[in-house]
Amino acid sequence: MFRNFDATIILLSFFLFSNSTFAGDTIPPNSSATLLSTLLKFRSLSGHEKNAGDFLVNKSKEMGLQVHIFSDYDSAFNFSASLYPLEVQKPNIVFLCHLDVVPAGDSAEWRHPPFSGEIKEDTVWGRGCLDMKGIGLMQLQAVASYVEEAKLESLPYNFSVLFVSGEESGGQNGAKIIVENHLGLLNPALIIGEGGAGLKGVLPSKPEKEVFFVSVVEKKSLWLKLSVHQKTHGHSSLPSYNSANSIMIRAISRITDEKPIITFNKTTRRMFRDLGKLNGGLKGFVLRNINGILLRPFRRKILSAEPLLLTEVTNTIQLTNYSNPNGPPNVIPGSAVSYFDCRLVPNISAKKFIRKLKVRIHNPKVEIEIVDQSPNEKASKTSEKFKAIATGLKKAYPGCEVLPVLFPATTDNSYFRSKGIKAYGLLPLELNQQLIESVHAANECIPVSTLHKGIEAYKTIIRGLINLK
Repeated sequence: MFRNFDATIILLSFFLFSNSTFAGDTIPPNSSATLLSTLLKFRSLSGHEKNAGDFLVNKSKEMGLQVHIFSDYDSAFNFSASLYPLEVQKPNIVFLCHLDVVPAGDSAEWRHPPFSGEIKEDTVWGRGCLDMKGIGLMQLQAVASYVEEAKLESLPYNFSVLFVSGEESGGQNGAKIIVENHLGLLNPALIIGEGGAGLKGVLPSKPEKEVFFVSVVEKKSLWLKLSVHQKTHGHSSLPSYNSANSIMIRAISRITDEKPIITFNKTTRRMFRDLGKLNGGLKGFVLRNINGILLRPFRRKILSAEPLLLTEVTNTIQLTNYSNPNGPPNVIPGSAVSYFDCRLVPNISAKKFIRKLKVRIHNPKVEIEIVDQSPNEKASKTSEKFKAIATGLKKAYPGCEVLPVLFPATTDNSYFRSKGIKAYGLLPLELNQQLIESVHAANECIPVSTLHKGIEAYKTIIRGLINLK
């Protein structure tokens, strides 16, 4: 789900502590669970999405949906499945999903083989259950449930599921192709893609209150490569304090030891105010006024007690890889390379961020190169469509609250927001800690009950959007 539905990620993870339970019913043949099980057997790692895409194209046609293939390559397979043909040019509400998954890692760590799609304990197991094949099937089946209604009357919107490639590797082979070449045909009035989910336990004063967090903007993804090339004597028995490794390690230390600057924007100010109002009491007052003059001197200490709240208002820099050329242990390498995954709060430019990094490192021998970055975007306003989505969620999950938030990870939604198209990030699911921790890790799974509940929630959201007419 995310380029980048990684530990940073996806989902405002501190928000996701609901009490999902496993269903106890027998899984019938040809059910949503068996369909997902089959889809999970395709090893659609980034760059190899076509087989999974072909399977979904055929299933979409069987469901009575109108299919349009935008690009038909193993490394860039992108298609939509819609109630009406795209050529009709109805305003299109698009559910966005990616076909690719991250590698499974060591299969020995999995309770069930990662590409088996096994259904055990009334749960579907396999890479992609949540990120994001399971979500795509929920979207597809929800849209398909309106096929007959769309034949009987002209609905105010087309509804589509857009399946794209390469989200986990940056989106260049998927969402970027769509926004640069096919926006006119797609005609999106709204994108509903990856984002926050529902949770309980977020509000200390109301632990049973479920809150859904719908992202309206995301942090900017910036992947950096730092390199040092430094010739020195080769034998490691002679100490060297100016080797490539020494220079790089000092640079890493200066980067990671720096306290991040706290930066609030319109979205995060609103998010903290809303959380404070919902919570009430002293903690609610603190959250509501965290950026006020009186609390400003103490806000870092307050937010440090909630690290994932702190990530909402700070840039994050995570060392993800360090390497030297292959060689024996007694040879000092002449070069060192490290990679950082940086997530920037809105309105912070990559150039400005890198310029400050160079000042902090204070060594011209450390070269900095941009490996990849997500597009610049502006927050999507909470329009009538947002209210319709919120109404649909409240019908699916009675008593819940819905809040617009900044998403701390990066998804394909950013490509559409960069073109001025409204995009909301949402997973209409209850997810517990076990499920969240399985994303991009071993034992990714989804209970069958959660799968069914997600389909019904998407259907309710679609009904709310249809009723806007």
